[in-house]
Amino acid sequence: MTCVEARQHWHLYHDSEGDARLHLEIEEHLAGCPACAEWFHQQSRLEDLVTEKLAEPPADPALWGKVLAGAGLKRPKTTRRWFWLAGVTAAAAAVLLVVGGIAYIRTSAKGSDLAQVSAQWHERLQTGEEPVQFASDSDHDVEAYLKDRVPFPVRCPPRKDAGFSVRGAGVSEIEGRPAAYLSGTVGDVPVSILVLPKDSLSAFPTQRDALRQHGIMHAPAGQYAMVLREFDRNAIVVVGRTDPAALERVVNAYGSYPDHN
Repeated sequence: MTCVEARQHWHLYHDSEGDARLHLEIEEHLAGCPACAEWFHQQSRLEDLVTEKLAEPPADPALWGKVLAGAGLKRPKTTRRWFWLAGVTAAAAAVLLVVGGIAYIRTSAKGSDLAQVSAQWHERLQTGEEPVQFASDSDHDVEAYLKDRVPFPVRCPPRKDAGFSVRGAGVSEIEGRPAAYLSGTVGDVPVSILVLPKDSLSAFPTQRDALRQHGIMHAPAGQYAMVLREFDRNAIVVVGRTDPAALERVVNAYGSYPDHN
């Protein structure tokens, strides 16, 4: 079981739901993955905090009056009521903040974040941590290189008239799935293109669902922008530190040129 799969099933594990085999697989994963074990602990602690907050008794309307009486002061009845309402509102806001935090964590924990994964891969290419396997500024040569090496269909890469100048390509894995990549520039800005089999989006359910709804997806990724769309049997990701509209032109150009077989 991967980290993504374990975290996707956190609620079943926490609520003691699901089958016994699933629980056993999660426990085995946690035993060998300190990062996920800490993540599960933090999630459980947050759930406990919400439960405790919701179980607290309501604010005592007479509490503020007792405080004022002890100080030798007296407030009008309407003022006392205002303070009581303010206290209740503050308590409700605290609960909403905590619950809102859980909603955010649940959303971000629903599979991996393709924008962050893509940005990290782009950063590795730019820093040289991941060397470009095939250096070439030829669209045709890059296309032929990828078609000979990836285990899924790929289409022709974007060209210069779409704003993308290719500098190389290679093959790798993203979240354990096969992937191809193109390294190049838009203007003078380094840009990377990841090409995945369409079914790889199952590892990124948040982005997959948004893509199905909108047809194309923009997302920030730290200092970078990311654009995602599907084409034929591929999912195409374009990431770089430039105008998202320029990245959209690049992603829309993928596969729009004649193949060279």
